[in-house]
Order: sequence, then C-alpha cells, then structure tokens
Amino acid sequence: AVAGHKRAFGSDTVPGSYEDIDHAELIVLVGSNTAWCHPIIFQRIKAAKAQRPNLKVVVVDPRATATLEIADLHLPVRAGSDVLLFNAVLAELAARGALDAAYIAAHTQGFDQALQQAQQETRDRAAVAATLGVADASLQTFLDWFVATPKTLTLFSMGVNQSSAGTDKVNAIINCHLATGRLGKPGASPMSLTGQPNAMGGREVGGLANMLAAHLDLDDT
Repeated sequence: AVAGHKRAFGSDTVPGSYEDIDHAELIVLVGSNTAWCHPIIFQRIKAAKAQRPNLKVVVVDPRATATLEIADLHLPVRAGSDVLLFNAVLAELAARGALDAAYIAAHTQGFDQALQQAQQETRDRAAVAATLGVADASLQTFLDWFVATPKTLTLFSMGVNQSSAGTDKVNAIINCHLATGRLGKPGASPMSLTGQPNAMGGREVGGLANMLAAHLDLDDT
C-alpha cells in the first residue's frame, strides 16, 4: 500500500476516509475478510446497507469468508489475478465512455499507456473470466456496477498489500479511480484497510525508520 500510494500520488497519502462508507453506493472489498479483520468497519458497512438498501457490496476474494454476509456479489478470483480484474475494469470504463477526460488531463500522467496495456490484456472477455476463475455473468455484473456508479469505494487489505505483486495491484485499483475522478469525493475513493495496529498512524507521525512525519522521506530534508 505504501509503495502503491507513493507511485500513484507521490506520497503515502490515502485519499478517502471512513465517512465515505456512509455516502458510497458501491463498496468493493478486495482481499479482505473485513468481518474478522476489521469488524468495526464491517459493522459500519452493514449498518449502511440496512439504512440504504440500494448500497451494493462486492467481495473480491478467493475464499468464501464471513464477509459474504453483506455481499451482493462474490468474485472468487484466483489468487494473484487482481491486476487483471481491475485492468478489465479500466478497459470497460474506456469502452463505455465512463472516463473523466478533464480529470485525466489535469491530474494524471501516462494514462494512455496504462489504458493500452489494460486493453491488450483484457481484449478477450471470455478468456479474462476463465483466467480469473469467475463466471462470465458475474464479471459482467461487476463491470456494469462499477461503470454505472460514480460513488464507488474500493477498500483493499492484506490480500492485495502482502502479495508479491502488491504494488501493481494497488496501482491497478487506483488507476480505475483516477480514470474516473472518483477520489477525494464523498463516497468515492480507493482506500487501504491497514493490516497492522495503527500502521497509518505510525506513517503520519514519522514512526517508521525510513520516513519522517507528514509522509516526508528522509531525502526531503
């Protein structure tokens, strides 16, 4: 998560907040058994669904966990295939005219190359679903929901962050939000669920050996 945020934003800064849960219309949980590992967040999402039945929750996880209690859709993707999944999302956003061209021009670099790579990898939809190990209809439902829902909150945790390709997974998720301008807005953001006690707090105040407070690197001094 740290490396992905720094590569995307130039700083290990999370653009969302827990208040976004109360505004989101689609919540995507990636690589997280939220019910067990983040029970307070899980209960907040559960309460939000009770108050707003139209809120959809997608769980992207190879396993069937307790978090499926609140899921409208489960994508049991094969371990390690998250980049392919979110590259499929990025390609679908472009194909269906859901990109925010003004935001991309003003706030991103290298978007065309990222999109071309995503399109090349996901040109054959049936092959993508087979590689992911999910039903084509389930994949299509997820793509439809993501494309159609500006207030999308993507929460990711250790299943993403501790992968050998974790940085690429984080950036594949963030790319979909950058492409649509869905960050820094109520209910719309990519957001890491920390895996250790107050890991983000340690980064905020300079509690890690390789950085200072306020997300400054030692080389910044």
